[in-house]
This record gives sequence, structure tokens and C-alpha cells, in this order.
Amino acid sequence: MNPTFRKVALIGKYQRLASDAAAREKSRLALQDIGQFLIEQGCEVLLEDESYENTGLTGYEVATTEEIGMHAELALVVGGDGTMLGAGRELARYRTPLVGINGGRLGFVTDIALEDYRSALAPILHGDYEEDERPMMRARVIRGEECMFEALALNDVVVNRGSTSGMVELRVEVGGVFVSNQRADGLIVASPTGSTAYALSAGGRCCIRRCVAG
Repeated sequence: MNPTFRKVALIGKYQRLASDAAAREKSRLALQDIGQFLIEQGCEVLLEDESYENTGLTGYEVATTEEIGMHAELALVVGGDGTMLGAGRELARYRTPLVGINGGRLGFVTDIALEDYRSALAPILHGDYEEDERPMMRARVIRGEECMFEALALNDVVVNRGSTSGMVELRVEVGGVFVSNQRADGLIVASPTGSTAYALSAGGRCCIRRCVAG
């Protein structure tokens, strides 16, 4: 049976693992095992270039993020939530579907356990899945007429006072519409994905909803 997703990208942890031989070997073995599983399922595997540099894993076509976005039909992200959020930011412009496999410590958005990936991935690869679209935020920090910072975020945007001893004064606008003036230590603006993670980390209970990008 041919898979629905023929060309699949494999993305590991973004931070360099050179200083931790045990972590590097664990990441390499996980990616190698998943890559072999994908081949057994009839998929062609693209290994993200930073994952290749961090692990030295060979036997797969190495691809940049741009090449993954242009050619991969699905990307598997193996790591914690930080890895998933980084991959989401990089691949959002290409609308590449992502599946998170939790190989890290936090797994709010990487919800497939590493030990369960075979049973979870097999039906997905062959078309048995539900797509959950997550909205993203584009944020800008403007001082006077100058844009000081701009970023795309899946989870949240944080503005803080940095090394300043006092509070900061902020004018908050959403979509060009004034919301409020704030005097505070900082400000967090969270997407539905980010607000769910905050609630769960504080011990709350949340409903899972389908989020459609606007």
C-alpha cells in the first residue's frame, strides 16, 4: 500500500549537541530508527541540514528548510516543544504539515510519545488522520516610527523590560486596532496554542479545539 505522504522530512533538535555526547547519540539513534521506519513504509526521507550537522546521520538526502518547504509533503519533528515551535516558524510560509514526536522534556505540541511513534505514524502516513490548523501571530515592537523587532510566533510573543529597573509603558494594538495602554514589567500575548500550554502548565484543564488559520 503506497503512503499518502511520499516525501517526508525528518527534523531533530535545533540546538547543537556537540557538548553532550550522550544526548547527541540518543538523538541520532531516534532519527535513524524513525528514518528506517519511513523507508519501510515506502516514503522518501529528507533529513534537515541542521539535524545532519548535529547528529552526523548519513544515508538520507540532506535538505535545507527552504528545500523541505518546497518539496516535502510532511515534516516529522523529533524533540520537545521548542523544536516544534522553531520548525513551525520556519515552515509556516510553505504550509508544510507537521507531526510532533516528543523526544524532549515538554510535550504540549509534540504529543506523540517516542516509544509509540510506530503505531501512531503508520495510519497517518497512509491517510488516516485529522488535520488541526493552528493560527500564528506576526508581532512588531515599534518605538516612535522605528520597528525595533518583528517575528512570527506559533505560541506566544513576550515583551519585557529587559535590564530596565522600572516598568515599561506599552501601547497595545491588534490588527492596527488600539486595545489598551499598559504600564507593567512586560506583556505576553498568546495564541490559542500558547494559552492552552500556559493553562496546562499551571494545572488547568483545557478543551482541544480545531483552530483554523485566518
